[in-house]
Amino acid sequence: MENRNGAADQSSRATARRARGWELIPPPLLFVVPLLLGVLLERRFPLLDVEPPVARGLYWLGIALIVIGAGHAATSAALFLRNRTTIIPHHRSKALVTSGAYRWTRNPMYLGLTLVYLGVTALVAAVWPLVLLPLPLLIVNAYVIPMEERLLEEALGSTYLQYKARVRRWL
Repeated sequence: MENRNGAADQSSRATARRARGWELIPPPLLFVVPLLLGVLLERRFPLLDVEPPVARGLYWLGIALIVIGAGHAATSAALFLRNRTTIIPHHRSKALVTSGAYRWTRNPMYLGLTLVYLGVTALVAAVWPLVLLPLPLLIVNAYVIPMEERLLEEALGSTYLQYKARVRRWL
C-alpha cells in the first residue's frame, strides 16, 4: 500500500512480512481443531473405557477447568481492551499490559485456552485430545509467540525487554 508520496505504508508492509503461515491462524482455532479431531478419534477409536464414577468425576473436573480457563482468558483479554490495545497476535500493540495475570505470565490467554482444552478433554473423558495437545502448544510456542514478541520489541522497545526479562513466557 502506498501513501500520497508514493512511499510504502511501513506498518502494513511490516505486518505482512512478519505474519505468515501459522501466525495468521487465530490462536483459538489452533486449539479447537486438534481438540475436535481428538474427540472424533476418541469416538471412533476409544483409548480408554471410563467407569461411570470416574466419568462423573472427570465431568466435574472438566466443568471446573473450562470455567477457570475461559475466565482466565476472558479477563486477560479484557485487560487488553481496557488498555486499548489489540488482542490480534499479528497486529501492532499500542500498550504493554502488565497487570492481572500478566504479572506472572506473558501468555495468560494461551494458558486459558489450554485449560479449556483440558477441561473439554476431561468432560468427554477422552484420551486422544491429550495425545494431540502438544500440536497447538508447539505451534503457538514456536511460531505465534516469537512473532508476537518481535512485534512487541519493535513497538515498545526497552519497556517490553524489561518486562520480558522479569516475567516468564508460560508459568
